[in-house]
Amino acid sequence: MLKKVLNSRTGTADCMIVCLPGIGLVGSLTGELLTESAFENTPVVEFYPESLLYVSVASKEGLITLPKISVNKVRLRETGDLLIVRGTSQPATQINQYELAENLVETAEKHGVKIVIGVGGYAIPHVGDKRKVYLSSSDWRASMIGASLGFLPLRGTVVGAAGLVPGIASLHGLNSACILVETRGEGADLTAAQTAYSSIKNFLKKYLKEA
Repeated sequence: MLKKVLNSRTGTADCMIVCLPGIGLVGSLTGELLTESAFENTPVVEFYPESLLYVSVASKEGLITLPKISVNKVRLRETGDLLIVRGTSQPATQINQYELAENLVETAEKHGVKIVIGVGGYAIPHVGDKRKVYLSSSDWRASMIGASLGFLPLRGTVVGAAGLVPGIASLHGLNSACILVETRGEGADLTAAQTAYSSIKNFLKKYLKEA
């Protein structure tokens, strides 16, 4: 897997949030909302898994870029410094998924993060006006904070980076969590992403304050 370090002196961060495309594009849209709300944004590192979409993308300026997974350090007034993981797609092979997860967790460790969070959509046939938020965590304190915010316990399997990266993080001794929001999964679900965005901010305000 190709790796391009963009900035090796970005200091520490409180949390890594994995926001890759998945069901309802909830993760990727949440990453976009978090990035847009930041008042500081510093590129840290880029990864180029071999099994990402094998196309090059030309920008409106005519510049060619490869599909990639990027990690940026952003600063939000409400939550402090975060590492936001975004990408054009997820790796298509299990080997690349695990390689990417290991690389992301190593990046989180280098920045001294307190918790790694994966974000995604929870597909159901029908959704209400108020989307339910589900949380699974390796950290009992995170689960207690989630319950106080009305998050429901997440049971079952989580496919993709939203579940794998937190799982690998826990093997490395890092606290981790997976946050999913209800979506029908038919196209981009901005409402679910906005719910995830506000839920993550509320969660981190409590979690980091008590850390």
